[in-house]
Amino acid sequence: MGSHFISVSQATVLCSAATIVSAGIVSAGAVQNAIDFLKMIGALDEKENLTNLGSFLSILPVDPKLGKMLIMGAIFRCFDPVLTIVAGLSVRDPFLLPQDKRDLAGTAKSRFSAKDYSDHMALVRAYEGWKDAEREGSSYEYCWRNFLSAQTLQAIHSLRKQFSFILKDAGLVDADASMINKLSHNQSLVRAVICSGLFPGIASVVHRETSMSFKTMDDGQVLLYANSVNARYQTIPYPWLVFGEKVKVNAVFIRDSTAVSDSILILFGGVLSNGIQAGHLKMLDGYVDFFMDPNLADCYLKLKEELNKLIQKKLEDPSIDIHKEGKYLMLAVQELVSGDQCEGRFVFGRESRKPRASNDENKFTKDGTNPKSLLQTLLMRAGHSPPKYKTKHLKTNEFRALVEFKGMQFVGKPKRNKQLAERDAAIEALAWLTHTSDNNQPEDDNSPTDVTDNMLKLLGKRRKSKRRHD
Repeated sequence: MGSHFISVSQATVLCSAATIVSAGIVSAGAVQNAIDFLKMIGALDEKENLTNLGSFLSILPVDPKLGKMLIMGAIFRCFDPVLTIVAGLSVRDPFLLPQDKRDLAGTAKSRFSAKDYSDHMALVRAYEGWKDAEREGSSYEYCWRNFLSAQTLQAIHSLRKQFSFILKDAGLVDADASMINKLSHNQSLVRAVICSGLFPGIASVVHRETSMSFKTMDDGQVLLYANSVNARYQTIPYPWLVFGEKVKVNAVFIRDSTAVSDSILILFGGVLSNGIQAGHLKMLDGYVDFFMDPNLADCYLKLKEELNKLIQKKLEDPSIDIHKEGKYLMLAVQELVSGDQCEGRFVFGRESRKPRASNDENKFTKDGTNPKSLLQTLLMRAGHSPPKYKTKHLKTNEFRALVEFKGMQFVGKPKRNKQLAERDAAIEALAWLTHTSDNNQPEDDNSPTDVTDNMLKLLGKRRKSKRRHD
């Protein structure tokens, strides 16, 4: 998002949309985009009135999403690192990247990452190291050795003071620094607050056998900026990256990013709603889908609802101590975001609006057909490698299998043994492969399996590829 969008957003907070458009400052479309964004982050209600969050954002001289991050940092008592991140994202990048020393500069920045997969946390460590060096009288040497701009770090220091003063004056930050930073050591909670501010800037981390790629809702596949600490990793053990800025050159690049878990995105991302299946949660109008045990889905929904109520209560009356009033809720949130082991997987090709038909199992097992053999035969005929299976032993003493081919993954239902689990995963894959676009035609149970649409796409891609190389 460029500075033009930021100025539109702030203008929308301070003025009515009609005034802005009639004055000819910006186009009606740009204003509407800004209004929609402010609604998404909770700064405006559906009638385009300022919310309590919007009122606080209007007094902060910063991009609204960064202002929200700062406010959430104060509410969740991890203020100091978030203060540094917001100040750092409000100025030019303090990490220098000389053309003739790119590798050395990248290595210097990566030393600040401590393998936590976050440019924002690297920024915090770089700033804290600079403050330590300044106290020891060695700040010049520190900046020279680590390819840091002393001028930018000083600007970050000044902005930290300014933002802190504004929030103290507004009553969101009290004079007791130890209390407002009581949870600053909780890295998972800091990640969650970063997510709350940068949403809807999210990219999925797509792992393949020998590579990793990133996808966003608006751009499809994107790349990481060369100076990002995350660009130096062969693998990132998180399913999502949150980011604040994209740059388009020949491709779309993400500048600074932080890896987050499903739990963080669910609780601190956008509006969450139930899908049509039990255990299916949707975000961003269904662009992001989560599938899980129905009881767990209900737990997430209830927890997010109660958390939002507690945050609203704090914004209505900053003097309330929500860590006392909502003690067990806050502890549950901390436990959940810290304990998520990122064991979920992306399932490509899953039709969330069209769950697997109840007769799919019969369809692929009639007359003694083995679904695993059928899947392998179809793929081999299409010129692809055989599918690969991964099976996990669940705590319920059941097995869940995943089948992977052509960069796509399909997960079956939990079964009592490994063989049945792999069989069900194969059925999931076959259901997708044999999905037809004409769903109004009656099905004849005795007719042969109709391998259309998705299977033809696989065949078509293979044949085109062969023709190009002939």
